[in-house]
Amino acid sequence: MLNIAIIEDDHFFRSELESSMNFQPTWKCIISSPSAEHFKENLPKRLRIDFAFVDIHLPGKSGIDLIPFIRSKSPNAEIIILTRSEDRNDLLQSFHHGATGYLNKGFSLLQLPQFIKTVTDGGALISPNMAKYLVQYFNPTGTGISDSSVLSLKEKQVLDRLAEGNTYQEVADIIGLTKDGVRSHVKNIYSKLNVNKRDEAIRAWKNISDE
Repeated sequence: MLNIAIIEDDHFFRSELESSMNFQPTWKCIISSPSAEHFKENLPKRLRIDFAFVDIHLPGKSGIDLIPFIRSKSPNAEIIILTRSEDRNDLLQSFHHGATGYLNKGFSLLQLPQFIKTVTDGGALISPNMAKYLVQYFNPTGTGISDSSVLSLKEKQVLDRLAEGNTYQEVADIIGLTKDGVRSHVKNIYSKLNVNKRDEAIRAWKNISDE
C-alpha cells in the first residue's frame, strides 16, 4: 500500500486529487491539507509517507519550505511539487531543497497511475516544459554528456545487468544489493544521463561508451 499525502490550498483540485488517489486499490491518502501548518499539525504519527504532492504556493509557509519537514519524517518519500508557475527559480529551489518531481497542474488526473509507476520504476517525474530548464541550467553549453566517468562503477554494473534484460530483483541478486539499492542506483543513473526510462538510459550510455 502506498501512503500518499496531499498539501494543496485549492479546495477543488485537492478534492479531485484525493478522490483519484483513493480510487486506486493500492493507494491510500493518509492526509489532505490546505496548508503547511495544517499538515504539520495533523500528520498521523508513525505513518510513513511514500508520495507527497505539494503545492508550491501555499498560504503561510510555501511548499518549498515544507520539503525538509517531510523529508525529516519520511526520508525516502517521493516529493512531487505541483505548480502553475514556470518560474525557473522555483524549479531549482524545489530540487535544491529535496523535491524529486515537479509537475505543472495542467496534467490530467488520469495520468496519475502512470506518474506513480514512472517514479516507482526509478524514473524522474518532471513536466517537459520545465525539464528543458534543468538541462539548460546544468548543461548551458548544450554539449551533452560525454565523460564516461559520469557513472560510478556500481552504477555501470547495474546498467549493464539491466541492459541484459534482468529485473531489479535479478540485478540485486547478481551484484549483491537489495532491490531498493538497485532502485536508488537507477534513479542516480537516470538523473546523470538526463533520461526517464531504462531503454533511454541504455541507449545514452552506449553512445557515451562508444565515444
